[in-house]
Amino acid sequence: MAEKKIQEQFGQVFIDAMAEFAKKDIKTTSELENDEFTHVQDQNIRTALAETLYGARWLYKLGLALLATDEEQYAHVRAQIIDYASICEALLADVICQAYQANSLQGTQYQYFDIRQNNAMRWNRRRPLNSINNTTFEWRIKVAEESGIIDSQLTRSLNGMRDKRNTVHLTRKITSGVTYWAGFAKRSHTTMYELINQTKSWAGV
Repeated sequence: MAEKKIQEQFGQVFIDAMAEFAKKDIKTTSELENDEFTHVQDQNIRTALAETLYGARWLYKLGLALLATDEEQYAHVRAQIIDYASICEALLADVICQAYQANSLQGTQYQYFDIRQNNAMRWNRRRPLNSINNTTFEWRIKVAEESGIIDSQLTRSLNGMRDKRNTVHLTRKITSGVTYWAGFAKRSHTTMYELINQTKSWAGV
């Protein structure tokens, strides 16, 4: 019994140490709201963005603590790519909503619901975010570029992220032959922060 008790205590110490390491040097959700996402207009989106980014960074640190490799690393990378892409998608929705309200959307894509521009966009003038919520990640990227919110290089990076994110569908992953590696997550993280910086600049923050 004593040996089992020691094992349990050692296990708890190990868990506590990993938890402490995972949280170290990560901004709190409040800090993320006030720093990275201070330019986000919708409070619910701002909070969700901060919570998702915190969770993604915590997961990254946990992977480091566990020295994840092979299938375990693939799982960590896959989860991070999904979160970083979700952050970018939601952030674009908010700034496009701001641009619509300021009557500063440009180009033609925002006038159409689909990328092929066959169906006219039916904007909800009182709640434009409701209209944007039904659009795709690809649509948001294109509207943001045409409106001068993001540049062409970031557009390419976001579309690359979108392609990687779409491989979360296993059939797409199998047919595309994608293998997850740590560089995918790092690249997605860099792209996300570039989007944060460019949207901040556009918003004058």
